[in-house]
Amino acid sequence: MEIHFRRHIGSIALLATILFFSAPLEAQDIPLDSILHKARTLRPQNLKKYYSYKSRFKERCKAHVQEVPFEIWPVSGVLIPAQKDTGLAYYSEALIDARYGGPQHYFQDVLIKREAGKVPIPNWQQLPAYDFNLLQKRIYLNEAFDRGFVSPLSEEGADIYLFELTSLNLDKQVARIAFAPRKEKFPAMTGFIDLHLASGLPLHAQFNISANNQLELLDSIAVVQNFKWEKGVYRAENQQIEVYLNLFHFRGYYQVRLDYEQFRYREIWQKSEFDDLVFDLKSSEFNTDSSYWQSWKRSPQLSKYLDSLQISPSRKQQFRSFGRSRLDPGAYRFYKNIFRGYTRRNGNFFWDLPPLYKGLGFNPVEGLYWKGQSRIGYANTDHEISLRLQARTGTADQRIKPMAELSWQGDLSNPIQLSLEAGSDYRQFNEEEPILPVLSTIYNLVLARNYISLYGKDYFKLKYQSESLSGLTMGLDAEYAWRYPLFNRSNFSLVDADADYVSNNQGFAPNINPGGFKAHNSMRFDLSLSFQFGDRYERRYNQRFQDVLKGRRSLKVRSPKIYYDLKVGVPTFAAETDFIFQSLGVQHQFRWGNIGLSQFDISGGHFLRNRNVPFIDYRHFDGVQIFFLQPSTSRSARIKQFSTLPYYSYSTTDAYFELHYEHNFDGALLSNNNFLRRYKIHSLAGFNSLHLLNEKAFIEVFFGFDNIFKILRVEIAGGLDNFNRLRPSLRVGFDFRYDYYQKNRR
Repeated sequence: MEIHFRRHIGSIALLATILFFSAPLEAQDIPLDSILHKARTLRPQNLKKYYSYKSRFKERCKAHVQEVPFEIWPVSGVLIPAQKDTGLAYYSEALIDARYGGPQHYFQDVLIKREAGKVPIPNWQQLPAYDFNLLQKRIYLNEAFDRGFVSPLSEEGADIYLFELTSLNLDKQVARIAFAPRKEKFPAMTGFIDLHLASGLPLHAQFNISANNQLELLDSIAVVQNFKWEKGVYRAENQQIEVYLNLFHFRGYYQVRLDYEQFRYREIWQKSEFDDLVFDLKSSEFNTDSSYWQSWKRSPQLSKYLDSLQISPSRKQQFRSFGRSRLDPGAYRFYKNIFRGYTRRNGNFFWDLPPLYKGLGFNPVEGLYWKGQSRIGYANTDHEISLRLQARTGTADQRIKPMAELSWQGDLSNPIQLSLEAGSDYRQFNEEEPILPVLSTIYNLVLARNYISLYGKDYFKLKYQSESLSGLTMGLDAEYAWRYPLFNRSNFSLVDADADYVSNNQGFAPNINPGGFKAHNSMRFDLSLSFQFGDRYERRYNQRFQDVLKGRRSLKVRSPKIYYDLKVGVPTFAAETDFIFQSLGVQHQFRWGNIGLSQFDISGGHFLRNRNVPFIDYRHFDGVQIFFLQPSTSRSARIKQFSTLPYYSYSTTDAYFELHYEHNFDGALLSNNNFLRRYKIHSLAGFNSLHLLNEKAFIEVFFGFDNIFKILRVEIAGGLDNFNRLRPSLRVGFDFRYDYYQKNRR
């Protein structure tokens, strides 16, 4: 059964008439309150008994691009969908053996799979497909949004929903109950459920999570579930989920349908049966003939399959397969590579070339510069070895900075990566790069202002990274470098022909004067350890296009993370560095019911030894002086960023303590306003503080708005600089990421 729910379900009465029973309504025989009370009383024991399962199922995924309102050359069809992409954009079929023990443990073995499409579809939609259960108190989709949705069968649901008994079949012992939220602002669902009177279990459920629930990039979600109760045995039969998206009137939906076979619930699972995985898509049983079309030589087979899907575009140009080998993207075209990457495959060998525009930039030291890169390598199911080459040159310094990195990575279960890197490069004094080069370029060329400060180094570096246990990661770096000062060589600006940029070495007194710092040799060892409690990750057959370590990707967790860093400057082999630094921190995220998501980060550190600490090796902090907040891949990575702290004014060799806290209301606050609710704007608030041993301190508070037009974040902050100077600021950030579409569109 295929359905297409729209974003709004009009009324309870309309829902109740979608399906009906032949028996007449006999609500007077069994009161509605009695039916719901029994279901809620039995819910905890039912959840325990009917949550974890084992099954073989057929999975079908579809993606449709419904509307493309406009095109922008040359990004349409590359960074955003083009009008030719409308219609069926992706389709896949898979036969899967699965074991589900809850959000922490999920295992599936893909026995056979085939897929094709105009655009690749992100895999995050697949995890929620197995975690919709009305027996839960709240339904959370960790990979999509943070706000939980109250189940109508929970105790809390009694106060959230209005209920109506629309049909009662005493012969089949089934009651149909429609439900809808009492108020639009409630994080709730609209739909109906068929309850088995004796057990209190759902036999059929059809519900919608609408746009009123302040979803972020999603517009709405529609779910249909069918279960069967026969001779005391309860099992799932099928499930279908449709996820609707609407961003600037680019509309589409993604559908996942599961048809279960050999289904049975199981209360107790052994941890060893999952190997600490959420997903594990094994590739050992894959074969070219039945799973993937990796060559167009079998065009009759492919044509027959695509014709069955009623897909008409030029197949060679519009479709590709995914798997251990990416389909060759065709002949190389230089002009296309300016704005999109290129990958060439020959069996297990590959050549990656990133978009040329990514290497362009400007700063007063190099002038207009370009950083060109290329990567060649060999990858199979066990390991990957690659060589990355880079050359960086600028119009002002007129110097070529070459770099080469040889890396090896392997062991899917416990990832290990070794790399050897050598060459010449320019880096920010804070090597965590508090200013993105692209933002610095905009400030230089458009506003004739410079905040980035660079130094040069010729270096040799050995790196090791591993995750020996699930959640426990370790990194070890050893670097020997010749580090030297750099100076402004260009005053070019698009708006000011006589731009006077601040000196590259100004503002660091007494550590560095405008004449720069003393060039020196450095030998440094860095050790980093972290442990993520409740770690979850997925592992899929070796898909390099996911840009993850051998197909492995970490998933969101709401558990603490502890981390430890040790940096040692060794005065040997003519190196002048002589210091030992260590820091310890903890980070955590947690929900406050339905009023949002809180997160904090607490850390501290000090120098055990500081005989000779070049300014580059000081403890620097993540400040902001430009108008834009530093983009990040997740909110947890952004939390350590101050909104008003100058970049290097608090850099230190003293002991320090750092505290960050942020609460995002996820629409719970502003959804009370009828006007703002439709725009799904989220509110947030928090504070940051930094305290140094010498009694120097920086404290700031902020509040702001997130999810503006689904991509913008505006933040108003006030920082108190050492208790005597107020630093107000207004910052803007961009949350929308099209990296997946950009990296994987052919």
